[in-house]
Amino acid sequence: MHGNKRNELLQQLPTPLMFKQRGDSTYCLNTAFLSLFGISSDGKKGSEPTDFLFYDPLTKNELTGEKCPFQALEKGDVGSTWVRLQTPERSLHCFISGSTITDNGTQWLVFHIDANNRVTANNGNDSAGAQRHIEFNQLLTKFSSKLINASAQDLDVIIAQSLAAFGEFCDVDRCYLFEFSDDFALMSNTHEWVAAGVNPYIDELQNMPTKEMPYLIGHIEHGLFKVDDVRNIPDSAIAEREEFQKENICSILCSRIMADGKTHGFIGCDITGSPHTWSASDIEYLKRIGDMLGNTLQNIYNRKAIHTMQQELIEANRQLQKLANIDGLTGIANRRLFNTTLDKDLAQSCRKQDALSLLLIDVDFFKLYNDQYGHVAGDSVLQKVAQTLADSCVGTDDLVARYGGEEFAVILPSTTLPRAKDIANRIVENVKGLGIEHEASPHDGLLTVSIGIATQADSCDENCVELIDRADKALYRAKSTGRGCVCA
Repeated sequence: MHGNKRNELLQQLPTPLMFKQRGDSTYCLNTAFLSLFGISSDGKKGSEPTDFLFYDPLTKNELTGEKCPFQALEKGDVGSTWVRLQTPERSLHCFISGSTITDNGTQWLVFHIDANNRVTANNGNDSAGAQRHIEFNQLLTKFSSKLINASAQDLDVIIAQSLAAFGEFCDVDRCYLFEFSDDFALMSNTHEWVAAGVNPYIDELQNMPTKEMPYLIGHIEHGLFKVDDVRNIPDSAIAEREEFQKENICSILCSRIMADGKTHGFIGCDITGSPHTWSASDIEYLKRIGDMLGNTLQNIYNRKAIHTMQQELIEANRQLQKLANIDGLTGIANRRLFNTTLDKDLAQSCRKQDALSLLLIDVDFFKLYNDQYGHVAGDSVLQKVAQTLADSCVGTDDLVARYGGEEFAVILPSTTLPRAKDIANRIVENVKGLGIEHEASPHDGLLTVSIGIATQADSCDENCVELIDRADKALYRAKSTGRGCVCA
């Protein structure tokens, strides 16, 4: 068969082909190839190998040198592989098969291009379209199951995987998620997938004022932004048209994402190189992915709201517990907490056959102090004494409480009488060391305290009431012997 006839035959075959005679510098593209990649047939007799780039679809690295299919075929390596084939007009995920045909002594190098089934399905093949719907539903089910119980920490990874799967399935060049700020004033590209050989723009598309994209935002608020040919965007939106063209976007499709009852953002995809007519299935698939992400975000919002309510409830209960057990003036334990703690600690000391000491403390001549200096000053004194008591007790299990009026109590678990006396004497000195003026006091005109001590050893022959009574009697003796001292 003559070369021209062979050329004509290859041109007429319905399968996309790139072919040339060995030794020629250019490849011929048959009509099916031109149609597949949206290349105009006007004057398109041949194309230089440099017009085409091959990429590994997994690593996204360009296939050059010996890995380039052109060079491999020249050397007689006729393997088949998946590639991302980029032409000046379009790039597609393709399965390419190389072969060498000998015809009357002339060798023809031929590439057969089997595109992703997206093109076939969009060209009216009912069987392919039905199969494609089944495959998409399987894809959606896979990611829906991942997203059902996704945490906020897992969400970023799953969104990235979803965009990649959608981008590869629909054979687009770029797929992304934009999210709006709470006040809708800004939008940011939070996730982006790009095909091999396509430039990412995620870093440049952060905190973009929504008011600068009114044409896009107006359509998004109504649910869908669909542009088959960016050049057809009206001059009233010329700034947005130029922004898309700067990013080499020729066709764009975006679908609104709703969450928490408002527009959360939008999911979108682009075609670069040449315009593309979006099909009904393209729109359906993108909307369904967007709905899936919106439902997931809604679930996360709901879980966050429930968690927030739970934390608020816990905090409210904690505050109620605090109000129930803490003295409002001094900030230390109140009588209620003192009673329950002493009962618990005394029972525990009996079980362990360990000592427990109790201090009852009274501010000396406090009524006279109030009469002379006023109740505001009196409240300040009680606060300072309470803080001094807390600072003077170093045990992690010690409890300092306001027992009533100007009286305080200190529970000292695992504390013998000699040790309790040391702590009590330290308290007396520390309070006097505050240097609070009290003219009615016989102790150098300074505010002092008196302390009574009762210690329960390992005999467990007393209950709480009896222990308190002994400490109270010891306090009475301290006050009777001149105040500002300790008695046991």
